[in-house]
Amino acid sequence: MKKPFTFLMSIFIVGSLYAQPTSIDVTDNYDFQQAVKYAVGNGVDTLFLSTPNGLYTTTDTSYFSITKPLVIMKKPGVEGTPTITHSDDSTSVLEIFRVVNDFTIDGVILDGGNAVSHGMKYAIRAGNGEYDYPLFKTSSDITVRNCVFKDFYQNKDIEAAGHGVYFLKDVVAGTVRIENCTFQNIGDEAIRMAETEKFATEKIADTLIVRNCTFTNIDAECVRFYGNTDTSDANDAYLFLENLTIYKSATRVIYVKNSRNTIAQNIIITDARLCGYDRSDRNSYSIQVQLKGSRVSNVDTLNMVYGAIHDINTIGATKKADGVFNLFSFDPLYADADNLDLTLAPSSPAFYSGTNNTHLGDLRWATATPTSSPVNMTIEGNGTVEFSPERLGLTFVTGTSVTITAIPDTGNQFVEWTGDLIGTDNPATITATGKKDITAIFSPSTDVDDDLSIPVEYSLNQNYPNPFNPSTTISFSLKQSGFTSLVVYDILGREIATLVNNQMNVGKYNIAFNASEISSGIYFYQIKSGDFSKTMKMMLLK
Repeated sequence: MKKPFTFLMSIFIVGSLYAQPTSIDVTDNYDFQQAVKYAVGNGVDTLFLSTPNGLYTTTDTSYFSITKPLVIMKKPGVEGTPTITHSDDSTSVLEIFRVVNDFTIDGVILDGGNAVSHGMKYAIRAGNGEYDYPLFKTSSDITVRNCVFKDFYQNKDIEAAGHGVYFLKDVVAGTVRIENCTFQNIGDEAIRMAETEKFATEKIADTLIVRNCTFTNIDAECVRFYGNTDTSDANDAYLFLENLTIYKSATRVIYVKNSRNTIAQNIIITDARLCGYDRSDRNSYSIQVQLKGSRVSNVDTLNMVYGAIHDINTIGATKKADGVFNLFSFDPLYADADNLDLTLAPSSPAFYSGTNNTHLGDLRWATATPTSSPVNMTIEGNGTVEFSPERLGLTFVTGTSVTITAIPDTGNQFVEWTGDLIGTDNPATITATGKKDITAIFSPSTDVDDDLSIPVEYSLNQNYPNPFNPSTTISFSLKQSGFTSLVVYDILGREIATLVNNQMNVGKYNIAFNASEISSGIYFYQIKSGDFSKTMKMMLLK
C-alpha cells in the first residue's frame, strides 16, 4: 500500500526558506495521485521522480488530472527508468493521465499492463468525454520525450482497444511534440488525433511533431490525424513525422486525412502484419497524406502485407498533395530484430538514405559508424539512370566500383554528366568513396540532322538498330514545315507511344525511342505530316 503523500517528508524546496517550491522530489513509496494534486493545487511546476526504477501509482478512483502546467520527469542522475501506471481495481479508470493544460513528461515508462494495474486503455488523453470538466485550455502544449508506452489494452484484453496518446473532443492544442519515444503493444492507434469530424472541431492542434520514435506491435496506425472537413482551409496544423522505425505492426502505419502541410520522411517499415481483428478496413495501404503542402519521402519498406484488395499506391499522397519521393525496399540490417534490437549494422543502407543524406529510422538505433557512401543522382530533362551494382537506398558500400548508365526517354538524348562526374561517357564508372552528387542532363532529340541540305521529299526510314533492345532511333525527313506526328502502335493497332506531336520545320530528324516499359514483339511506327503518311515495322527483342 502506498503511503499518503506528506509534503514535509518528501519534497525538495528550491529557493529560499520562505519561497514557494517550484519542484518536488517524489519517491515511489507515496501515493502518486496526492503528489500530482499537490503540485497542481500549489503552483509546483515540476515533479522529479527520484526512486531508482521506481513504480509510481495510485489506487484512487480517478486518473491523474493535469489542470495546471506541470512537468513530470525522471530526476537527473537517478538510475534506471521510473514507471507510472494506475492501480484502481474497480476498472473504472481508463487513462493514466487526463491533460487539459500545458504538460511535459520526460524519461518514464507508461505501463498500461503493469501487474498492479487492471489494464489501462489510454496513457495520455487530452479532451473530454460527455459531462467531463474542465475543458482543454486552448493552445496548451504537450511534450513527451524519452518515454516508453507499453501494453495498452483495456482490462489487459489483447483484442481490446488501447492508445498511447489520444485526443478526444474540445481540444485545440498548440504544439504537440513526441520525441525519442517507444510505443510497444498497443491495441489500436499509438497516436490518435482524429475526432475533428465526429465532434466538428476546426483545428485540433497548431503543430504535431513525431520524431525519433519506434513502434512495435501496434494494432492500427502508429499515427492517425484528421484535419477538418473543409479541404479548402489552409489553416491546417503542421505535421512533421520524421525518423520513425516501425516493426511488426499493422499494415497501415500513418494516415493523415484532410490536412495540409504534412511532411512524413526518413521512415523504416518492416515485417508488417494485418491490422487488429476489428480493423480489416485498414489493410489497403501503409502511408497516406492529403492536400497541398503534404509529401512523403525517403521511406524503406520490407516484408509488407496487404489485404486481398488494396491500393496500387501503398504509399500515397492524394487530393493534390505534393507527391511521394524516394521509396526503397532494402533490408535495413537490424542487429537482432527478434529480440527488438533494431540497431543498424554499419553496412546498413539506411545510413545516408534520408533527406539530405541523413539516416532513415529512429536515430537512436543509428549508433554504428557507417561503412557506406551516398551517391545522389539529379536528373535534368527526361530520362532515367541505372546503377550496376544496384544502389541500395542512396548508397553503396564504400569502395564499390559503380557503372552508371543514362537512359533517355523516348524523343530525348543524353547530353552529359555534371557535378562529381564530368563528361559525356555513357556508361560511366565511379568509385563510391565519400558523398558524391551527380547530375545527368537530357535534352529533346528532335534536332535537325547534321546534314544541312534541304530535303526534296518526305521520307521515313527503317529504325536502327532493328531488331532492338530497348532503344532505337527513327529518322525522317520533311520537305515542308507543318504539324507532324510520329506514333508507335502494337500489332493490334493500339497506340503505345507518341514520339512527335508538334509543329516542325523543314529538315532531317532523328528520334530516339526507348521501349524498356513494353514487351518483346512486332510494333509499327507511323508518321503524318501535311499530306504525307507512311508506316513501317520494327521488332523489339528482349
